[in-house]
This record gives sequence, C-alpha cells and structure tokens, in this order.
Amino acid sequence: MRLKGWLCVLVAFAVVACSGETVEEAEPAAEPAEAEAAAEPTPDEAVAAMQADCAAAAEAIAARQAESSLYDRLGGREAIEGVVTEIIRLHHENEAIAHMFEDVDDAALIASVSDYISEISGGDATYEGEDMVSVHTGMDITNDLFIAAGVDVQAAMVSLGIGENEIQEIMCHFASKHGEVVGV
Repeated sequence: MRLKGWLCVLVAFAVVACSGETVEEAEPAAEPAEAEAAAEPTPDEAVAAMQADCAAAAEAIAARQAESSLYDRLGGREAIEGVVTEIIRLHHENEAIAHMFEDVDDAALIASVSDYISEISGGDATYEGEDMVSVHTGMDITNDLFIAAGVDVQAAMVSLGIGENEIQEIMCHFASKHGEVVGV
C-alpha cells in the first residue's frame, strides 16, 4: 500500500519526518541532479498520485467495507463527531485555509459534516446539506488548498488514533470529491 507515501506528500513533511529518522540520522544532501529528481511533487502531481493510489486500493477498500462498515470501524457517530471537531479546529489554525472558516458556525458545520461522514461511511445518519459543488462554488479552491484541507483531515485522524485503513478510506473519499470542490 502506498498510502503512507502520499500522506507524506499531503502533509508536506520533509523526507526526514516521513522516514522517522532524526536529523542526525538523515542522509547527506543529494547532488543537484538527484535533488531535482527527488523534488516534491507539484500540487497537481500530488492529487493525481493520491487519486491513482485510491483507484489501486478500491478493491481492498470495498472488501473491508463489505466485512464491516467504515462507520462501525470509526467508532460510530460520537467518534466521527470528535474527528470532525478536530478537523475544524485544525482548519481554523491552518493559515492556508483559515480565512474560509472565519464566519462559519462551527457547531452547525460539525453537525453537518458529521452527518455527511456518518452517511457515506455506512451509518444511519442522513446528510441533508447541499451537494459538494453547491457548498464549494465560488470558494476558489485550488489543489494547494485542497491538499491543505486534506492535511488537516489526515492529521486529525492520526492524532485521534484512527487506523491506517480507515484513514485511507476517508482520504480516498476526500480524493474522490476533488472535481466537486476544486475550481468550481
């Protein structure tokens, strides 16, 4: 599974942070030609890689969901609401996207997003909000901002101890909505 690789790209950690090495253990700087080849992907490349990895994982994701719903594996509505609360907190602290949340009713947003995640993950909630295109139209979301939001989603789940498979499933759902939120 290449999940860890593209999550590291999303989070934009240095190679040192993703590998778990300390600064003292890190390899010496690469030669200019090697450094160019190992340059961080562009936002377009990062999104494309995430979508390709999700397509490759689709069968495994479907098999896991057939065995047990993502909703149940996430811990149900209360746990989902906790994750969403942490995501919104991180969005407010994220300089790239915080401006989009300045005039937002956090409680209403948390409830709505929790309903959405509960519904798409196999829970019994019904999302009654607007579709993704309507919600994001006019927000001028770019791939950079999409990735910034994804970083927060992933970081919230990691900080709350959500498993790698469940993170993959949420992140792949997030990736599947790219065309409905970026550039609309």
